[in-house]
Amino acid sequence: MTAKSKSRPGVAIPNLFLVGAAKCGTTAMASYLGQHPEIHFSNPKEPIFFGRDLQHAWRLPSLESYLALFEEGRDCRYLGEGTVWYLYSRTAAEEIKAFNPDAKILIMLRNPVDALYSLHGQFLFSGNESHANFEKALAAEPRRRQGRGIPRAAHFPSGLLYSEVVRYTSQVQRYLDVFGRDNVHIVVYDDFARDPQGVYRNVLEFLGVSTDHRPDYAVVNSARSIRSIALHRWLINPPVDIWNPGRWLPKGYLAHSLQWRAQHLRGRLYDLNVTQTKRAPLAPATKKRLKESIVGEVEDLSRLLDRDLSVWI
Repeated sequence: MTAKSKSRPGVAIPNLFLVGAAKCGTTAMASYLGQHPEIHFSNPKEPIFFGRDLQHAWRLPSLESYLALFEEGRDCRYLGEGTVWYLYSRTAAEEIKAFNPDAKILIMLRNPVDALYSLHGQFLFSGNESHANFEKALAAEPRRRQGRGIPRAAHFPSGLLYSEVVRYTSQVQRYLDVFGRDNVHIVVYDDFARDPQGVYRNVLEFLGVSTDHRPDYAVVNSARSIRSIALHRWLINPPVDIWNPGRWLPKGYLAHSLQWRAQHLRGRLYDLNVTQTKRAPLAPATKKRLKESIVGEVEDLSRLLDRDLSVWI
């Protein structure tokens, strides 16, 4: 059995969707699944094709470019992708169902407080967030909900509504309603961190593929911090597009050479400005306030999953 389209004979289409949530271990899971001989995972992991309500600057431009990501694995039983914002999207579940009714859905969830703090760090790194202080970023949400205070370099403004990102209960319910519980597998990050091999085996059993495979359980997507936020922002979004000098010159060797040198310099500066390090712990007062704000959400999610998640609060 391979992932072939009934409506598009000869075309390989994805049938495994790791839909989120953000900062819940999906990069590691995608890496492990992509090593399985029966599974092909897209590169990039997050093509951001579905979810018409997601205003994301990095969205793939066409169906052709999307399907091309899976051509290499056309003989695999599963073709997968891992756009974490599909869980956040209000429309992605229905869109995926219409695209492939037989798709399998994988969801990963994490303590909302930890997930939000980690997401803020990622957004700082990618240029989506301008407030280096987490508390200030949270306080900016009401203004940003009105379209104000959005960073100039933001590629995904909707993600800055932090409190909405971790409303997991309604998001998970949407996929259960659309695909049915038999086609949705949910992983709690606490289990994955404690026993990655056992959780991985459970996912393989859900997919019905060989459970004998042992992936490389190396650390994936480790924490990174920025030495200079000002330099980082300038590298991502300079006031003048100095990183594409070739656009101002006739096509030819000179334009190509200058373009390559500019991008090489940008990459070197980017790497020098990044360090692998653990982020400072979340301020106790902020952590306490956030925990109090998610009590109802965690209780609802516990009932939905039939699992006690009170340790999160």
